[in-house]
Amino acid sequence: MIIRKEEDKLVQSHGEASDQVGLFLLPPQFLRRPDIVSGAPGSSVAGTECCRALLQHGEGEAHLFIREDQEETTQRELKYLIQTEISFSSNWVVTTLSNLPTTLQTKSFTAFHNLGGPSFDLVAYARAFFSPHIFPISCMEYGFSYQPFLVDAVSKLLLAPTYPCDSVICASQVASQATERILERQQENLKRQYGLARQRQFRLDVIPHGVPVEIFKPRDRLDIRRQLELPLDKIILLYMGRLDPSSKSDVIPLLLSVQSLVKKYGDRLFLLMVGPLNDMHRGGLDKAVQELELLPYVHHRTNIPKVSVPLYYSAADIFVSLSDTLQENFGLTPVEAMASGLPVIVSDWAGYKETVVHDETGFKIPTTWAECDEDLLPLAPFYDWSSDHFYMGQSVASDMEALTYYLDLLISDEKLRLKMGEMARRHVLENFTWERSAAKFWDLWRELNRIAQGITNFTPIADSFLKPHYYGDFHDFATLSLELSMRLGLTERGLRVCKGKESLFLLEEPRKLLKADLMMVILRFLKFSRFSGRQSTVEGLVDLISKKRRIPASAARRHLMWLLKYDLVRIQAK
Repeated sequence: MIIRKEEDKLVQSHGEASDQVGLFLLPPQFLRRPDIVSGAPGSSVAGTECCRALLQHGEGEAHLFIREDQEETTQRELKYLIQTEISFSSNWVVTTLSNLPTTLQTKSFTAFHNLGGPSFDLVAYARAFFSPHIFPISCMEYGFSYQPFLVDAVSKLLLAPTYPCDSVICASQVASQATERILERQQENLKRQYGLARQRQFRLDVIPHGVPVEIFKPRDRLDIRRQLELPLDKIILLYMGRLDPSSKSDVIPLLLSVQSLVKKYGDRLFLLMVGPLNDMHRGGLDKAVQELELLPYVHHRTNIPKVSVPLYYSAADIFVSLSDTLQENFGLTPVEAMASGLPVIVSDWAGYKETVVHDETGFKIPTTWAECDEDLLPLAPFYDWSSDHFYMGQSVASDMEALTYYLDLLISDEKLRLKMGEMARRHVLENFTWERSAAKFWDLWRELNRIAQGITNFTPIADSFLKPHYYGDFHDFATLSLELSMRLGLTERGLRVCKGKESLFLLEEPRKLLKADLMMVILRFLKFSRFSGRQSTVEGLVDLISKKRRIPASAARRHLMWLLKYDLVRIQAK
């Protein structure tokens, strides 16, 4: 298998690829970097794992579109993955963005997917500007509860030129339902406030995240406890994740339940909380642990390397998470716990609703909520999203009686814990592997592509609010504008550079749109013209350069302007 660059034209495949997909990614994120401290949002983890899954379990040929300044890093990471971690099932072509227009004009794609998040603006722009025919575009929605999302993402989704073959992919049905409501409301706002009566063309689809089941798996519990220096003879309840009531979960209700269980089980019970603790709430949590007299029974570990996270699941007996955040559109930690063979107790909330099977892989604790945000909504744009999320989380109540009952049931029954743990592992293997998720991506892209074949009203566009007009908008900044009739001549410095006595001093930049060899071609031509008595106009030089190098006239003019800037040529006259 060769990961090749588009311009290299090196081909090694398992046969002709029947499918091609374009993946737009800024920036690259393939490596797990296990040495980094855990605590990253689940959306970041899911994004990285999704990239890896599409690399490992892809079908056909895929073009990874990246910026030029990311090319070296991307090639290095892909080679590292091939050598040390995963084998690819498809051909991967690293394509820099400078090749995007040509690639879209000459290749037929099954789909074009934005790996970076819930945004259509760039991929729709690329299709409308560079492709002569329609193909599906899609993007993955990771998190969407933040107030800035309403403007930064939703408006871009609604204003982008989309078609019925395009899709926003959600991680759960509840996320899809919430997204549908947000889009409908914002669509009505655009119509009412700005007169933009746009009908949403794209669809919403659901593909659940997966977890790497080769990492999150059952291990010898006692052996892992010895490695992590955890008690060998206690029943360990594990909470894994950020201890932050703004962005993940308020754990004080869990402490209240544990307090009542300690009265029954005493020293046999051990609550282990693993994850970063928000400094703002550290004092409140410490006070609760102390006043509830839980210091001997509650242990918190932070700054855990990512490589150690799966071990904590393997060391525990029961996983518990009462997530109450609006961010929880899927929820990776319960799935990681189930993959590790643990029974789970979770709040019946958001994405948790769809990953845990009540009374089979664990228990879901009923939640109650009320409409209590009217006074917060008008000022939401003025505050950081975490403020509103905190108050919303504080208004979500889990059934404490049910929580204590199910915890007691699992603590008291080892056979039930083991049975549910086995069922939980099987449930993840059947429903939440990244291999299964990647296959669903390809199935969806092919379905969307069939829809695209029936679309006849695809219209490439010539302009967009995303496309700037630098010279057109700012040309008054300069004293003069370069005119086609102006004559250019070689300077003395230009002559010295031609003779190799002085350097160009061309600055390095990743896109490499200014070519040193082309500069020298122009200088040598002007040197010849100087000694032959010929005159060179801007128009003549631009025509010569653009035809000789097959570059746009604007690129030729940019080279001439650089030569003027560095005192290699000068304007002589009209």
